[in-house]
Amino acid sequence: MYIEKAKELVGMHLGWETKDMRPAGEVTNNRVFVFEAGEKSYIFKFYKSQYWPEDGKLPFVIRKLKENGIDCADIKIFTRENPDFPAGYLIEEKLCGISGDKALLDPDEEEALYRKLAVVLSGVHGIRLDGFGYIGDGNPSCGSMYDFFEDEFSERGEKLVESGVFTEEDIDLLSKKFLGTLKAFGDLPPVLCHGDLSKKNIMIQEDGEISMIDWDDAMAYCWMADISRFTFWLKLNYSEEHACRFRGAFLDSYTTDYRKEDFETFERSFHIYICLDFLAYYLKTDDRTMCEKLTGILNEYLK
Repeated sequence: MYIEKAKELVGMHLGWETKDMRPAGEVTNNRVFVFEAGEKSYIFKFYKSQYWPEDGKLPFVIRKLKENGIDCADIKIFTRENPDFPAGYLIEEKLCGISGDKALLDPDEEEALYRKLAVVLSGVHGIRLDGFGYIGDGNPSCGSMYDFFEDEFSERGEKLVESGVFTEEDIDLLSKKFLGTLKAFGDLPPVLCHGDLSKKNIMIQEDGEISMIDWDDAMAYCWMADISRFTFWLKLNYSEEHACRFRGAFLDSYTTDYRKEDFETFERSFHIYICLDFLAYYLKTDDRTMCEKLTGILNEYLK
């Protein structure tokens, strides 16, 4: 049903006859299809949430990336105006290559991949924005990271207290550690952040160059927040040895004018928030293995 509807919408909006439309594979959220039209490949995505990504965000992000010479997929249409699909849908070009999570890489090749990611991300983080938080039409919602994350942390903490995972006292202690660090880094400017850095969102081209894909979770944070989320992902998905190796390679290749020498201090505290965020999600999906792992990490911060 979704494939037929997608074909119909492509024809209605763009006048194309689609070829070989098929599911894009394993996708956690949304319904995603790949198809050919003319000489190019495209992606069609039906969104699950009516509120995410925010209206206007993706066209704004793609425009900023292109203005700064950063390779990205062209969006043909993003709309929530069809009453049959109020959560919206997207048609965009599919970048050439293979996603990083599907590439067979040895540790040396993975290290090289993360060094290249650091170079690309250095350019992305060079794109300054006017505030922090949700981007929407290019107008971030908060004047400071502290203001944004104070509410976000409180919301996630309340959910964990209600679930009986932590006490109010536990959440208060974690909040003080996290928010205290944010205050100390209030001088870092807001920049465009990807928000979901991992291998699955890296496209590796035939010549070995890379591009970043899937900007649905893009936000206005400081650069340290984006990279801290990435290093937490490394921690969850690799052995301690490889996570440390890839983190080190990435940071060695990343460039910024803003307090790079202090990153580890920020990273440790920001991992508290990321851990809370992930835990709230995995509680909802009833993934007990991940819940136990994340709870154990947070308990280390409570000692």
